[in-house]
Amino acid sequence: MITVSLEIGATRVDKVFIAASSNQEDIAATPTPVPILLIYSGVETWCRSATQDNAAYAETIQTAYALKDALSATGHSVTLVPVGRLEDVMAAVAGTDPTTTLVFNLVEQLGAVSGEEAQVPRLLDRLGFQYVGATAENLDACLDKGNAKAYWLNQGIPTAPYQVFHHPGEAIIVPLPAIVKPVAEDCSIGITLDSIVSDEPTLRRQVAFVIETYRQPALVEQFLDGREFNVSIWDNGTAHTLPLAEIDYSDVGENVPHILHFAAKWNEDSPEYLGTPSVCPAQVEPELADRIRRVALATFQVMGCRDFARVDIRVKDGIPYVLEVNPNPCLAPSGGFVTAARVAGFDYTCMAHQIAAWAWRRRGRHV
Repeated sequence: MITVSLEIGATRVDKVFIAASSNQEDIAATPTPVPILLIYSGVETWCRSATQDNAAYAETIQTAYALKDALSATGHSVTLVPVGRLEDVMAAVAGTDPTTTLVFNLVEQLGAVSGEEAQVPRLLDRLGFQYVGATAENLDACLDKGNAKAYWLNQGIPTAPYQVFHHPGEAIIVPLPAIVKPVAEDCSIGITLDSIVSDEPTLRRQVAFVIETYRQPALVEQFLDGREFNVSIWDNGTAHTLPLAEIDYSDVGENVPHILHFAAKWNEDSPEYLGTPSVCPAQVEPELADRIRRVALATFQVMGCRDFARVDIRVKDGIPYVLEVNPNPCLAPSGGFVTAARVAGFDYTCMAHQIAAWAWRRRGRHV
C-alpha cells in the first residue's frame, strides 16, 4: 500500500490506495484455460422511448461473439448464453459447477429496464460463482451519477458543480452553461447537442425531455469546456492504467459544443462521429498525464472498481475533473478500452484471456 497526495487547485487530499502504475511488465501471465460461461444482454429489440438509443445495446451482442472467438482461440471452452431476465441468468447457470466454471458477465441491462444489471452479480455471488466484471456494489455506486458525484466530492476527487432535477420547475443553483443528461444511463444515451444549455428556459425544457423520455431524474452539471481524456484501467490485484486516450474535437468547429454526444459515439455516418476521433496514446505533457492518472486511479479505488473500468476526465485550467466512471466498459474490438490495451501491447485475444485469468485467480487458484 502507498499513500498518494492529490493536489487539486488549493485542495490537498491524501489518499491510500493499492499501488498502481502504467507499467505492464508485471501483468503478463500464461494461465491454463478453464470453462467459461459468457452471459450477455441478448434482447434483439429494445423497448426504449428513444429508439435511436438501441445501437448502444446492439453492440453488446456483437461484443459477446467477438469475446467468444477470442477466448476460444486461447483454449477456453466458451458457452455463449443470451439473457433478458434474471430468470434467464438462473437458467444459464443451472447445473454448472461454480468451482470449475468462470462466468464472464456482459449483461448491461435486464429487459428494457435501466439500472437492474446489478442483480446479475448479486445473484452470482449468492450462488458462489467467480465472474468477470464489476460487483453489484460497484455497479450500484456508479449507476446514479448524482450520488457518485457527491461521493467523489466527499472523497476529495474533483468533479464539476451539479444539480439533480426530479422536476423541471425546481430552483436552479447549478452554474450555466451546463450539460443535461439522464442520471442513470451510460453510453452517451440521452445526450445530444441540445444537452448543452445556457439559459433557464432551455435548461428546463431539456430537463423535462430527459425526465419524460427516460423516466428518471436529470443530472445537470456545469459544462467544462476543456480537454477530454479516457483513462482505461485494469486490475490484477494492483490497478494499472493503460495508455491515455484523448477525444480530438479540433474538426467539429468553434461554435459546436465539444461533447461526445450519442451520434458522435454511435452514428458512423454523422459529421460528429467523423470529427471526434479518439487519439491513443494521447499527446499530453508528462506532468499533466501523471495528474490525470492519479485522479483516475483514486476514483477507480474509491468506487470499488475491479477487473477493468474506464474513467472519463475533462481538464480545465490544469485540473482533472471526473466526468464519469464506467465499470464494465465496452470490450468491442474497436472500443476505447481495447484500443488502449492494444497500444500497450495486448492484442484482443491476449486482452480477453488476461482479464479472464485474473478474475479466476481471485479464488486463490491458478488457471
